[in-house]
Amino acid sequence: MEFPSLARRIYFRIGIHAAPPGTVLHYVHRGLRQISHAGDLRHASRDAMVRSPYGGTPWYAIERARRNRPVDGLALIFFLGAGDYLMATSMIAALRLAHPDLPIYAYASTTSDAANSPLVIQLLRSNPAIDRVFPYKGRPGRRWLDYDFRDALQHVPANFLVLPVVYETIPEILHRETTLRETFGLPVTLPVEGPVLHCTTELSPAARVVLDTISLRAASSSAHRIACCHFDARSSGYVYPAVDTLLQGLLSEHCLVVHFGKSGLTDQNLINIDVATITLNDTIRLLQILQQQSLPLCFLSVNSLMWPISAGLRIRNLGLHVFFDESIHQYLYPDIFVISQHQYPRISPSRLFLAPSGSFALSRSDSGVEVADYAPSFVLGCFRRFLETS
Repeated sequence: MEFPSLARRIYFRIGIHAAPPGTVLHYVHRGLRQISHAGDLRHASRDAMVRSPYGGTPWYAIERARRNRPVDGLALIFFLGAGDYLMATSMIAALRLAHPDLPIYAYASTTSDAANSPLVIQLLRSNPAIDRVFPYKGRPGRRWLDYDFRDALQHVPANFLVLPVVYETIPEILHRETTLRETFGLPVTLPVEGPVLHCTTELSPAARVVLDTISLRAASSSAHRIACCHFDARSSGYVYPAVDTLLQGLLSEHCLVVHFGKSGLTDQNLINIDVATITLNDTIRLLQILQQQSLPLCFLSVNSLMWPISAGLRIRNLGLHVFFDESIHQYLYPDIFVISQHQYPRISPSRLFLAPSGSFALSRSDSGVEVADYAPSFVLGCFRRFLETS
């Protein structure tokens, strides 16, 4: 085992990273973060950067930079997953309002890696707050903030501030949305607004076929609701192992099931959607249209892309959270309910379905993370209780 890996495990086991502000261990943690991240974001505009009071992630003093030198625009550098990008859309909209006289260019990595999804490019191109989008070839480093975005710099005009879209990640942060606003020097508004979803008004031919299929099935079905499902996560490499059993259970609950993925089932009330055949913009637009139809809509999904999508559309989502994350509260929204084997004190008990021993089995995802595979019968019981909540 490499020493840095062993030291990191010891560091997190001791719990210094979770020390509350004002304690000695918190200041130790802050100092170590400042040292370990000293070289991060070395290509960002230094005159716009100030350090967070917590250490580590920079905050951007854009107004200060504009006072000190000519600034002709903002260059936002992205190396995020698609879900992470969607949680940044509220900040981007606020940034547009804060600097209406400056063009905003977006630079998004084309590489599919541990930090980045190339799907962000298509989402950026549909965002009206972004003036131009430039793909670049990025490479991940040892940590998220070490991402190599040098290739993007050749497309950045002179006098543009280079601003990587990053945020603080320590457990004390209230929410991903609030820390993004703080990072970009924007006022924080509460409650959080949720993702701002943009998509094309017209569906692609493939997505139109999907919509027509769902509409025809819904018209002839005795189902009480539409349950949209998504059971895998790119970032963690997790795939729920009992998809067919869980889908069969949802069908027995009088659901018209729209499954974003593959299954071995065939049923009049089941529509499997090959996500490779439609775009993310298609997916969002498809869900918007389904919201307007007669059957009520809900989600059942693992912690991944569908959490921010459902939050942006204000659709209730029963989420399977399969690994331990003390920062889980940072990506929750009012319409998300959580299944977990961990008791998170910052999640309201009314929104947390706690999995008892025997209701899940532990395994490891493709990325090596320990995950909980919840029994389909337990998930279905939570789903029934979820439907009863207001």
